[in-house]
Amino acid sequence: EFLVARYDDIWEAFRKIDGPNGNGLLTLREFEESMSKSLNCQKFKGPNEKQRITNIFRYLDPSGEGEVSREEWGVLDNLWREMQQSIREFVQFLERIYGRQGGEDFLDVAWRVFDEDMSGEITEEEWAEIALKQLKYFGPSQIIFRFLDKDDEGTVSLSEF
Repeated sequence: EFLVARYDDIWEAFRKIDGPNGNGLLTLREFEESMSKSLNCQKFKGPNEKQRITNIFRYLDPSGEGEVSREEWGVLDNLWREMQQSIREFVQFLERIYGRQGGEDFLDVAWRVFDEDMSGEITEEEWAEIALKQLKYFGPSQIIFRFLDKDDEGTVSLSEF
């Protein structure tokens, strides 16, 4: 979800990790270094950061040869498409609920519902309370929250929403 949220094209991320003179294959070392440096990914920070990054690399390298090819990286394209579809469905869900609010934009109305305490940001707990319990949204709400949280701070701001 980190790459999908930050890049319109997952191939751009591949090229950034592989480097300007890359060979079209990503090693675990390149992948690890790029997560913290060139991609500035904060999603994996914590006690098992290296292991979580390694697990993702291993997922992308199903053959276990120690390199991720462009073809193997392509699996992320399918995930990207699924994420885009999930976002579209969530927006349509919100529009069905809040679309007829006296001419006001339905996303503005939805924001006020999600930002119940008017703090200017929505925590993951607030998100779950509204999306799952109040609105009864059964889609991938946690994944959508993390997609919207572009700065990896654990909250969604109005501009991210």
